[in-house]
Amino acid sequence: MTETDILTDRPATRQERRRGAPAAQLRSEAEAIAEVTRLSAGFRAGAIARDRGRLLPFDEVAALKQAGLFAITVPKAFGGLEASAVTVAEVTRLLSAADPSIGQIPQNHFCFLPVFSFGSPEQAQFFYGRVLAGDSIGNAHSENTRKRAGVYEHDLRKVEGGWTVTGRKFYSTGAIFADWIPFIGYDDQQRQLMFFVDAAADGVTVLDDWTGMGQRTTASGTTIFEKVFIPDAHVFPYYKAGDSSRPTRLLAALIHSAIDLGIAEEALSDAKYYILNNNRPWIDNPHEEHAQEPFIIQKFGELGFAVRSAQRLLRHAAQEIDRARTQDDAEAAIGAGLATADARIACAQAALAVADQLFPLTGARATLETYDLDRHWRNARTHTLHDPLRWKLYHLGNYYLNGVEPGPRSLI
Repeated sequence: MTETDILTDRPATRQERRRGAPAAQLRSEAEAIAEVTRLSAGFRAGAIARDRGRLLPFDEVAALKQAGLFAITVPKAFGGLEASAVTVAEVTRLLSAADPSIGQIPQNHFCFLPVFSFGSPEQAQFFYGRVLAGDSIGNAHSENTRKRAGVYEHDLRKVEGGWTVTGRKFYSTGAIFADWIPFIGYDDQQRQLMFFVDAAADGVTVLDDWTGMGQRTTASGTTIFEKVFIPDAHVFPYYKAGDSSRPTRLLAALIHSAIDLGIAEEALSDAKYYILNNNRPWIDNPHEEHAQEPFIIQKFGELGFAVRSAQRLLRHAAQEIDRARTQDDAEAAIGAGLATADARIACAQAALAVADQLFPLTGARATLETYDLDRHWRNARTHTLHDPLRWKLYHLGNYYLNGVEPGPRSLI
């Protein structure tokens, strides 16, 4: 059987048989922004209930798929919008302000989707076509061990026509909602490959066992593979993605930055609403309103400055990534990497600062469960731990002080 036979002339998978109408086709990046703005308003209304009950957003993710938002980065050559990094960051920011768990779910999808271009034309046509039809990509490449990241304990074996994998993965953000679950392995030359597992394949189990204090409904728990078969046509040369300064990998950090910014913006908005509508003036406040206290005004100004600075750095980083994509040279790539590190640090610090200072600004009543304002701090504290900022600061300092560029495997 040829690769084309495996990709096209084959029985429908269980997931294909259960699919409904195909996803909508968005006609422009502006339309994508408008659609996510509309959907986010509804997502925001249920965010507190989902956070309190750890209720997974199946309907919300399905709505994003149906609206065509998972397909916005499909290349134009395959019928997609080929949306810019600027648009991807904006979509993520809008979703994350409404509910950062929902904002995080498409992160791996957008990061791994470009891998399809590293395969054969037939592979790319098939998988991009599936994404245009409404499929999404999850994630199952990390493991809950003490070994260094990138060292995998799964049992991966080459067999006739493909591979089999047995193993247990963690941090499987988006996998429970996904149609395709990728993981990373190595060929006999120790080159990285990416394997796309049909989520409905025999031997695949996705558990909703994520118990983190924040980002409660990302379903970032366990994926179990038990002798799962992956045909060769679903395997891609991930090593072609290049090092960490390449735009395909910088997109991951950019999206994480946008998630943090969304958290910061929503926390600041909630703080403002509470101050203006719920706070009473402190006994020493000479003014009739809490919002007129000079110390409150000063601190709110500091937090607003942090958020606005992060907004500008995020947009600049996205623009630099888009520029690096068109120029495809080392200088543009390192510039995009440095800008993305700036944005990642600024957005994370803004989210943490606003979420923490929200309570000194508002007082003890703001901690009541009815407001669920602590979700902002829990989400910010949890999500900003994704990759350590201390190492981003180290790489920035080593570059600007000593002229040393980050290594090929460094997550700047």
